Amino acid sequence: MSSIVIELQRDALDRAVAITDLLRKALVVARKLKQQEFLSWIESELSGYQGDIDIPEYRELVGQVKGWNPYNGWIPVIINDAEIMETLSTQYTGQSISEIENILGQGGSDSRLHMPFSPSQQQALRSLVNNNTEFTLFVPLSRLSRIVDSVRNAILNWALELEDNGILGDGLSFSESEKEAAASHSYNINNFFGDVSGSNLQQASGHANRQYIEAALNIGKIQNVVSIIRDNLNNLGIDEERISEIGSDLQTIEAQLNSPKPKPPIIKESLKSIRAVLEGAGGGAAAQVLMEIGKVLL
Repeated sequence: MSSIVIELQRDALDRAVAITDLLRKALVVARKLKQQEFLSWIESELSGYQGDIDIPEYRELVGQVKGWNPYNGWIPVIINDAEIMETLSTQYTGQSISEIENILGQGGSDSRLHMPFSPSQQQALRSLVNNNTEFTLFVPLSRLSRIVDSVRNAILNWALELEDNGILGDGLSFSESEKEAAASHSYNINNFFGDVSGSNLQQASGHANRQYIEAALNIGKIQNVVSIIRDNLNNLGIDEERISEIGSDLQTIEAQLNSPKPKPPIIKESLKSIRAVLEGAGGGAAAQVLMEIGKVLL
């Protein structure tokens, strides 16, 4: 009988083979060899990255921020702050690979993907450019093609390494010695992508598009956000009651940051609470704080 590992290599090299079909075949191999890390990654690619599952770095999408003009349609947005502009120009997609494949199949070579901003980002953008319109990120479809290629390359490299370790399979079955060989080798998904910082494919990381502590947030970034909020607390254009609410959330965050084992979900919920309080506020200080929070919670 033929080797499923060799079939996997052959299919990975054949662009006529749909990426979803390739992933399903890889899933069979990963499950039979009890390769849990690869299995989890394959399931996330097939079903989409949901909940607290991290989005890998190769799913980064960089595009152009545009705002709606009733006379000229979508026009480029220019913001003088380069860091804010870079943050807004970058998003991560957690869509299933089949959805990505479908989008690529419908668009032409010059097509663009529209990625609307979250309500808090929309509000911050309106304050920054002083225009009450809608904003979206236009992403070239070539960026989606990069995702598909990354997945295909990872499966190919994994299948090649299995072969190097004498793991080929007979049809859909593997011998006990092959299963033992698979168990004795470390197939770290990170090795098949290069740097995927900020993803669950990296050692001991956890949902975000940058490197986070204990699978969630970067302490340095959080401390910076807390400092910015405290510095601007009296300039946010909100009443004393809402200032008190934010102060309470800041205390919660600081307590977590000073804890030997910070709980990322608590930090994230406190930041979301602050963001909700500020979404209706106007002025540059509130917009700046919303943008800083957005950099962490994107």
